[in-house]
Amino acid sequence: MKRTWWMKQVGFCFVAVVGLAMLAGAAWADPTGGSDVPQILNVRTFKGEGGSEQRTFLTTDPVTFEATYYDPFPGCADVAPAFVQWFVFNLEGEFKGGQVPAGSDAFSPGSKYRLLFKDFDADFFAPGQYRLAFLVRSCDDEISVVLPEFPAINVFPAP
Repeated sequence: MKRTWWMKQVGFCFVAVVGLAMLAGAAWADPTGGSDVPQILNVRTFKGEGGSEQRTFLTTDPVTFEATYYDPFPGCADVAPAFVQWFVFNLEGEFKGGQVPAGSDAFSPGSKYRLLFKDFDADFFAPGQYRLAFLVRSCDDEISVVLPEFPAINVFPAP
């Protein structure tokens, strides 16, 4: 019985803190860090477009990499970066490919957030382990940001 009461109190406190923060104007969606530096918020790998998120693939699987990019400059709202380039490396650091462009879509009209993506055909990756990174040039063509490497993916031969 006491455990249920305790859990209700924690839930109430959480709701109260979130409500007060919203009333105080906290911007939950904005990333932390330097206010004038474009940032990466998250990275994901999928089995093909619209597939499930995963880190292990077969050589016959199409692979999609996605990252959320945030450009803090007001003039960059709803404007694509000057360019987005992708790079693929194996875990030994050997360059396996890269080119301009990768895709970039706005989350919504007027948004400073963009979805960066690169779709790879099923036959692009040989068996092995790989990492992908994006190089992004801000929409005002002033700042280049190398977005952190994605977690490694494993590619196995198809049976």
